[in-house]
Amino acid sequence: MSESLFRKLCSYKNLERAFQKARKRKTLRSYVIEFEKDLRNNLLKLQKELLNNTYKPKPLETFILRDPKTRKISKSDFRDRVIHHALCNLIEPIFDKTFIFDSYANRKLKGTLKAVQRVDYFKRKVSKNNTRTCYVLKADIKYYFETVDHEILISIIKKKIKDKGVINLIKIILSNYKTKIENRGMPLGNLTSQFFANLYLNELDQFAKQKLKAKYYIRYVDDFIILHHSRKTLKEYQSKIDDFLREKLNLELHPDKSRILKLNNGISFLGYRIFYYHRLIRRKNINKFERKFKKLKQLHKEKKINREIAMESLEGWLAFISHANAYKYKRDVVKRFNKYFPIESYIKIKNPKKHENFIKKSRTNNVQFSSLKTLQLLRNGLNVKEIAKRRDLKESTIWTHFVRLIEHNQLLVFEIIPKKRVYKILSKIKNETYYLREIKERLNDESITFDEISCVLAYIKFKKY
Repeated sequence: MSESLFRKLCSYKNLERAFQKARKRKTLRSYVIEFEKDLRNNLLKLQKELLNNTYKPKPLETFILRDPKTRKISKSDFRDRVIHHALCNLIEPIFDKTFIFDSYANRKLKGTLKAVQRVDYFKRKVSKNNTRTCYVLKADIKYYFETVDHEILISIIKKKIKDKGVINLIKIILSNYKTKIENRGMPLGNLTSQFFANLYLNELDQFAKQKLKAKYYIRYVDDFIILHHSRKTLKEYQSKIDDFLREKLNLELHPDKSRILKLNNGISFLGYRIFYYHRLIRRKNINKFERKFKKLKQLHKEKKINREIAMESLEGWLAFISHANAYKYKRDVVKRFNKYFPIESYIKIKNPKKHENFIKKSRTNNVQFSSLKTLQLLRNGLNVKEIAKRRDLKESTIWTHFVRLIEHNQLLVFEIIPKKRVYKILSKIKNETYYLREIKERLNDESITFDEISCVLAYIKFKKY
């Protein structure tokens, strides 16, 4: 590896890109706004500290989460997070190409859903489409983040990185977290910890694939599973893996969470309970969400948060349960959300009974959360371009949200299109089955867009309902 790697890490261009990544989805946080006020000087200051070997991270902010599992989360200062991104920008591509395909945590085009889908694929292969018994070694590593050995990690990194400046920076980042045993452990919550966690256990991945020849092996951070038709073979794998972890990585399997199960009885993996023909949400995950939902309700009632913030908190959960056999539960969650976090109505209700029946239907699942976030920003006075920029979406997507909202009585077409234009479009539509191009040709007005026509059609559908 070229000695210029550290210089590339310290370049203003790389630091600026690191800042953009560090601020993602946190643009309204006070510490981001403060850093961005004097962005160039702040980045140049970091650059100078790195080049002069005077960079020293600020102490980690530590807090305890109980959900219900107790976890210690350590949060780095924002300026240090910029450094973490700057480091990962350069070294992650170098190591990622050495990772196995079935390592799914914190990697592009991977993630929990891809891992679960891979399990579905493997279970069909191993069980020959459920015609023979299939077993699963489900395991994780005991106190993984607290026990990662710094010296072993550095030795792994040195296989690819020879630049002393980069190695010294990694040592500084690792030493900022203190545990009971010196030179051990990484903080939960840091970007570098997520990357190093993958890198450290890539050694296990290579052992499982190259030495054990485990064909159906999947890992997500420190959780991993191996599928096989032979229980005896899986027992051998478990024993050999435990020996490898102890001897090579100074780790050990969790004795209570590492066992061999029958696939037909269901396996717990990444928040789901996976069976051959279906997938359920684990009860403890549901309980965790319900506690969070209750807390959000209380904060909203006390006017400490608005609907938009509540939506952002629940959006990930909606996406997660969408991939399980939980249609009724998802419908209930959306129904409760709309009940406790209502949108202020701008519509005069002419037919209360009709409106009531429509709400019963639409509040279940017809208006997706993404559309509601768009509506919230519109209510805050933003136009289409501004909403698209804020949400990092195409303008056409925002118009699609408007169409959905109008059709389901969440937005008046007159709020986004002038009345004259609405009536002009309406005059050329005889029924809702007209094609957009057909309406456009009848209008003979280049200033009226297909998006506007779609919104008026949505308005007709709502009125007809």
